[in-house]
Amino acid sequence: MPGTLHIFRLQSNPVQYQVNYNLAANSWVQVFTPQGLEEFLRHSSGLAVPDVDAMLSELRADNHTTQTDVEIGESHLGEMGFAESPSDE
Repeated sequence: MPGTLHIFRLQSNPVQYQVNYNLAANSWVQVFTPQGLEEFLRHSSGLAVPDVDAMLSELRADNHTTQTDVEIGESHLGEMGFAESPSDE
């Protein structure tokens, strides 16, 4: 089942980004440096290169981006350093 990635700049100095991954009623969160975020998007998110490039461009321009239909196995999120967070539901 695909989920949604919401990414926004958490702080400016040093630059950090918060990634929220929502899958049905469950949510996970992790904070990344710019390099860590790019590595995650390019190697662990399962997204195509043009989608990653577009997300990184939007993030730099607007300080936030969202991508739907992202397939990350729920069982792998903890291994990748994501922590389960309270859901809005």
